[in-house]
Amino acid sequence: MLLPALALLALTTPGISKAQAPPDGSAHRSAIDSLDFMVGRWVGDAWSMRGPGNKVETTMTETVELKLGGVVLQVEGGGVVPATDSAPARVVHHALAVISFDTATGTYGMRSYIATGQYGDFVLNRIAGGVSWTLPVPGGQIRNTAHIAGDTWHEIGEFSRDGVNWSQTMEMNLRRER
Repeated sequence: MLLPALALLALTTPGISKAQAPPDGSAHRSAIDSLDFMVGRWVGDAWSMRGPGNKVETTMTETVELKLGGVVLQVEGGGVVPATDSAPARVVHHALAVISFDTATGTYGMRSYIATGQYGDFVLNRIAGGVSWTLPVPGGQIRNTAHIAGDTWHEIGEFSRDGVNWSQTMEMNLRRER
């Protein structure tokens, strides 16, 4: 019973027929290959503003891996406030993103999730020496810009109410471990 069901699925799935083979993924792999400078395990220091006058300093880790045979990148990031004599270490940021390429539009897309359950879809832009993305938030927008060269990752986050005037809200300085 499984074989007839698979045959029916193959015949009724848009874009796949007896005369047309499914895409081989080479266009996706080629586009994702151009982001290979991001691949690795990155560790360093970061800070972010968690409200007026509330600057939180963390140890940040970003792990970037090729997945699905190289057609997507998976990025997992975590920020931990280090332990002190009076308090244990605590996680203040945990995110997971998948970066893909849309051959129809020629753009990179990023779906990002955070540990609170929130998620969003964003266009990821290639810039000289890195990547950037912008996301709408209540009252304005956030823009992240990452410059990655060799074993150094420097990223800033900024907030704008009007899309013209920007205030820095985050900074990461990471080194590639592997």
